[in-house]
Amino acid sequence: MVDTKRTMKTSDILTPEAIEGLRQALLRKRQRIIDLYEADVKAGQNSAQEDTDDYVDRANSSYHRELMFSLSNAERDQLIEIDEALRRLDEGSYGFCQYSGKPIGLPRLEAVPWARYSVEYQELAEKGLLDEEGA
Repeated sequence: MVDTKRTMKTSDILTPEAIEGLRQALLRKRQRIIDLYEADVKAGQNSAQEDTDDYVDRANSSYHRELMFSLSNAERDQLIEIDEALRRLDEGSYGFCQYSGKPIGLPRLEAVPWARYSVEYQELAEKGLLDEEGA
């Protein structure tokens, strides 16, 4: 669980260059998700407008729209994670495991800039073994 009395800030564990590089990576990923979402919405609208009398074509079109919307939900979840990471960057709490409070390694942050947990705690979170209320 995070120690709320932590005195270290992001700038204590990451160089200004690393912070800026991670911010840019987050902003690029955020823009890619928005671009994909907009393309999915446009494709969904186009497939909804297709006029067909074939039941198989209608079923395929419906399945395609549902798939696009489910992908949009996953993209929306990732967008939330990215926005939270940007917020943590702004407030100086970025780069710390939200469960243990310990710094997250730069290689992990470079691979997953929106990471909330260290590798150890991410594995526990994925297995449902973290008490999320404590985080």
